[in-house]
Amino acid sequence: MNPMVAMDVSTSGLTAYREMMDVVASNIANMYSTTSPAGTPYQQESVVLQAGPTFAATLGQVLQPQGVEVAAVVQTGAAGAATAGQATNVDIVSQMTQLILASRAYDANASAFAVEKSVEQRALQLGQNA
Repeated sequence: MNPMVAMDVSTSGLTAYREMMDVVASNIANMYSTTSPAGTPYQQESVVLQAGPTFAATLGQVLQPQGVEVAAVVQTGAAGAATAGQATNVDIVSQMTQLILASRAYDANASAFAVEKSVEQRALQLGQNA
């Protein structure tokens, strides 16, 4: 397996979960927005993730690890599903849960990247000493 594949997978996770955190932050920031630019109440958005394509997968080698990518950012919930005193359908509890999930996944990908980097550096050091 190409040593850079693990780094590519972690990098794709970092990118995807950063996008998820940005969407959650936007939902929280617009929680009390009475109107969107379209003139309607702000509707909560969600990130849809999917397995990212790799060059090896296109060649039919299904054993190669794949990264993740953002498939879409979609509006969720029915329009007008607001509660008393709230103009939008944004649920702060679910948004904070999504933020914690995305933050932990981001941290896990950052840790995996750091471990792979240290493994590669050690392999280079061993190669220089041989």
